[in-house]
Amino acid sequence: MASKKKSFLGTAPAREDSNPAMAFISEESIEAVDGKGEDTAPALKAPTGEKPPKGFKVNPLYVETKSKRLQLVVQPSLYERIKAASDAAGLSVNEFCHRVLDKATEEEREG
Repeated sequence: MASKKKSFLGTAPAREDSNPAMAFISEESIEAVDGKGEDTAPALKAPTGEKPPKGFKVNPLYVETKSKRLQLVVQPSLYERIKAASDAAGLSVNEFCHRVLDKATEEEREG
């Protein structure tokens, strides 16, 4: 007794590489993945946060990312002041602390 294979023809969108899963994927997302849509690659920035001059590209090997973790234990009252200052600056607590620590250690970098 030969088993009959199920055919998905007619249920998938009209594409040469028909796949039943394609019925759940939008054309916009397919275009974005194929590169036909908008440029989805994140723009690289210099370690200083500035964009490079026109015509120059930032070398990804030298772009420093925030990838080290630092566990910092602070008093609740100090945390509330940090949180209020970061909210006033429109930044996350992490980004606010990063900028404050970067500014505080700036003399060591320049010297």
